[in-house]
Amino acid sequence: MLCQAEYFSMGNNPANGHILNYRGLKENGYVVFETDSVNLIFTLRGGCMIDVFDLDSSTPVAYLDFDIKRNVMLAYAFGSPIIGLPFSNQFRKTFGKTIFPFRDLRPGHNVGFFVEKTYRNKGEKGLWNLDEIMMTIALETAFEEGVEVFIIKPTGDRTRYYRSKFWAQIRPTTGNNVILGIDVPQVRKKLKHIELQEVDGKTHFFKVTGHPDIR
Repeated sequence: MLCQAEYFSMGNNPANGHILNYRGLKENGYVVFETDSVNLIFTLRGGCMIDVFDLDSSTPVAYLDFDIKRNVMLAYAFGSPIIGLPFSNQFRKTFGKTIFPFRDLRPGHNVGFFVEKTYRNKGEKGLWNLDEIMMTIALETAFEEGVEVFIIKPTGDRTRYYRSKFWAQIRPTTGNNVILGIDVPQVRKKLKHIELQEVDGKTHFFKVTGHPDIR
């Protein structure tokens, strides 16, 4: 497998974008993501739960719960026992003595996709595009499983957010709720701040824009 150092040697300067090892996340259940302002750990449990922790403070800062086996793949936060899914063996071997209070974040929210305010764009941590990274992980997971349309039931007033940032389209429904669909094969390579690096037809790295857009 192409390592991160080899990826940089191919002309990808980390000064122009931060690198997330997506293939390492899928295979090991976690990956460390280093930026100019903060170091994060992304974890993936059960192929459907993304947790993000601040490595320096061991605090949970974001999550995305999705399930590509359901008709609606992203909606409200999953309840027990899904949240109790174990972390990977590799993650526990590496960080077994570190306390990650992953239960502290979800109980305060009924949404399936959340980023703490200070870790959002324009937040105090100086971090950019964390939400887009998590959504790209979900879309790549869906793509590798042959999912054509990623179905979302937006919570609150997030319809415009999904439509403007992820090209989600409103889908016909017999109910009163808005249902959105993201065309996975098309959108996965159109995201503004994520560049996919493929090896042998599989995505191995994300190159992530880590600074504000130039206007």
